[in-house]
Amino acid sequence: MNFRKFLMPLPLATLALAAPVHAGDTVALQVGYGPGGSFDIMARLFADHLGKHLDGNPTVIVENVPGAGSLKLAKMIADKGTADGSQIGTISGALGLTPVFEPENPGFDPANVRYIASASRESSYCITPKSSGISSLAEFVKSNGKAGATGKTSSTYTYAAAIKSALGGSYDIVTGFDGGNEIDLAMERGDIQVRCGISLTVVGQADMLERYVILGEIGTVSKGPITDEPFILDLVTDPTERAALELVFSSTQMHHPYIVSKETPEETVAALRKAFSDTVADPAFVADAKTRGVIVELTDGAEVEARIEALRNSDPAIVQRAREMVQ
Repeated sequence: MNFRKFLMPLPLATLALAAPVHAGDTVALQVGYGPGGSFDIMARLFADHLGKHLDGNPTVIVENVPGAGSLKLAKMIADKGTADGSQIGTISGALGLTPVFEPENPGFDPANVRYIASASRESSYCITPKSSGISSLAEFVKSNGKAGATGKTSSTYTYAAAIKSALGGSYDIVTGFDGGNEIDLAMERGDIQVRCGISLTVVGQADMLERYVILGEIGTVSKGPITDEPFILDLVTDPTERAALELVFSSTQMHHPYIVSKETPEETVAALRKAFSDTVADPAFVADAKTRGVIVELTDGAEVEARIEALRNSDPAIVQRAREMVQ
């Protein structure tokens, strides 16, 4: 696989699709959120090890491209991403469900990119600062509080919205944050009270459990409580409601996905998928992930694409209810 200098102007990038690409020394790993959150942490871990598993051993740099819950980056790669493997993006797993949630005006269609891998299948959580005075999910659901989200296509929004709908909540959801760190700062200031969609990787960082209360576990299969928080799916007994909520939560099974342009040649896609697989098997990567407290459970991109296709073809009644939940 050949690599060229990152961010070639678009006209030249277009020409590069039809002509041999000269080997370069840089691959850009772009993060659809601001610095400091779980996507940034995961990307920087991969950036430190991925290059030695790619032809030519390129340097891998991380660039933050926040906006609209990673929709900005997703559309950038779908519309005009480079196709030689030198631009890889990591975006919200919830964007894979965009055709389910917004079939008339999706904004982003996962069929318009190629998925290389997803880096985790861990549960997500709703948390609140201990200073908020909120001690349980049930208490927050019935409050007039606020949950923070990066954008309406992000899991920070879809999870909070679906929980509100399924459990009859009265809280508001505030969007527009660049990333998890901004949401956390807003919680610390008391501007909002809750963040849903935080990963175990972040919950396990530093003094998180000393400062925050875990309100509930989000996922399709419980990983087991960290403290005594409920598994949120178990709070819903109606079969249709539960199935719809499970559909919304299914993005936890393709969390931290990595994408490239749809125009990327099949052999380049295969090489990138192998490079990610080889990276997570690298003892140096495994040791580094452990040191940083990052949990990695890789899913190959072909499986991610198949899962997205299956989800968008779910029972129409369940799809309709899931769509209503995240509006």
